[in-house]
Amino acid sequence: MILKEARAAYETLSGKASDISRQLNLAGIAIIWIFRIGDKSGGVPFSDLLLWLLGGFVLALALDLLQYIYGSIAWARFHRYKELNLRRDGLPNTTEFLAPRWINWPTNVFFYSKIALTIATYGYLLRHIASALM
Repeated sequence: MILKEARAAYETLSGKASDISRQLNLAGIAIIWIFRIGDKSGGVPFSDLLLWLLGGFVLALALDLLQYIYGSIAWARFHRYKELNLRRDGLPNTTEFLAPRWINWPTNVFFYSKIALTIATYGYLLRHIASALM
């Protein structure tokens, strides 16, 4: 395996994790909505905990959005910076260079926070459902 293949695997899997996380958070919001409606006709009783969980799902979606907003702005600015420097130095656009290590740190913080929050929120939701059904 070469470095390029490892990077491609990371990008594929992290992209899929983002997609699944987004779908799970939207499903979590729908589940809580169903519980709210079901409170009037039986089922799992609605509680303040479910409002906190709803907040967790919404926050995870906000982190998802922030991940992509920051990433697009950071990479657009970096691209423009390098474009201007290459032009100033009379170098072709095909000149290779390294990106700064820090450029993806905020994106990674948003990504891992979103995933961790999704897992934690679902853990509490499943525990709440299990305790309500027993």
